[in-house]
Amino acid sequence: MSVTIVLLVKVHDGPWLPHEVIIVEEEDGRARARWFTAGDFWERPLRAEESVHWRGREDADAFISARHPRLMRFEPRRPLLHALQVLGITLAGVGAAAVAVSIILLFVG
Repeated sequence: MSVTIVLLVKVHDGPWLPHEVIIVEEEDGRARARWFTAGDFWERPLRAEESVHWRGREDADAFISARHPRLMRFEPRRPLLHALQVLGITLAGVGAAAVAVSIILLFVG
């Protein structure tokens, strides 16, 4: 089930490409990321927890959605989605091993 959810979200998201973004700090202490892609300029406000990626720098490495260039994030993949993918693959592997062991025990016992 979780592998199906992961695949559906990945198909919907499409690829995320590495890109350099410019960080603009405003006078009130907030910051915005700006980038140019797909023939247009884009920007979005940065959240406080994202400051570890850019604090003290004027530019940062980020990832831009190839399908939706207005979307930007600092991680190459979504952490929750990656956790679901690992969980799904692990559970599928455990299930396959359990089936193999039960078939072997069926013929041995």
